[in-house]
Amino acid sequence: MNGLHTKQPDIQFAIGTTCEHARLDYMPEHVVCHIISGEMRVIESNRQSIYRAGDSFLLRRNGLIKCEHRPIGSGIEFKVVFLVLKKDFLHNYALQHGLSKETQQTGLYQQVLLLEHTPSLTGLFQSLLPYMDAHAVPGAAITAHKLAEALICLLEQNKDLAGWLFTTAETGKVDLAEFMERNFMFNVPMNKFAELSGRSLSTFQRDFMKIFGIQAGAWLLKRRLQAAHDTLLNTGRKPSDVYLEIGFEDFAHFSRSFKTYFGYNPSQIKRSPEKG
Repeated sequence: MNGLHTKQPDIQFAIGTTCEHARLDYMPEHVVCHIISGEMRVIESNRQSIYRAGDSFLLRRNGLIKCEHRPIGSGIEFKVVFLVLKKDFLHNYALQHGLSKETQQTGLYQQVLLLEHTPSLTGLFQSLLPYMDAHAVPGAAITAHKLAEALICLLEQNKDLAGWLFTTAETGKVDLAEFMERNFMFNVPMNKFAELSGRSLSTFQRDFMKIFGIQAGAWLLKRRLQAAHDTLLNTGRKPSDVYLEIGFEDFAHFSRSFKTYFGYNPSQIKRSPEKG
């Protein structure tokens, strides 16, 4: 998925035989996902879920989330289809179909919405399999048709989804302490934390200092290291298996920061006393 940058195709395929993490922890657009084979672990601020072959789900725009594609069994590929429903496409669709402002109210849905196995949705994904098998991306006209088909499939399942899909309302101001404690593990720029908490960057920085008494960057590093320590101590997992999950991009940076803060390497945690 690689962060779903705007220059990437609106229909994407992920294929591989080793675990892969999405490059970004922020979902800038609504995305419909379907797993052909393998599985996908999705980590939200308050839960994590495993989706397997045959599952389809919708990821909400403007959300913090971690995704990991995983094969099941040695040498067996994972295959996942992504349809990216960008804001401009949804805006044009709403105009073309005369969707009213009343229809475009914000829906109260979770970050990840599991979809039903309807014939229309199943048929949509089956029609994309030849492109995946050929390692090819559909042309512009076919892509536009398939995105519209995906949207019809979603609204067929639940017409109230229109409020979730088409709204462009900005995030309101939220409790910053609670927001950061829930989302510290997501590796996104500081201005994205500010935006998602309903603040300008300057207001975010000012509020953060008032609440925590420390700069946001320093607090994030400390909080992530503490979370990594707790995870390694309580689960027995390897440091190389947790650094991305905790919010670090680079394993070497994680190891150096961990040793600087705790006084020992993350691999030595079970042989060292906890930092008080």
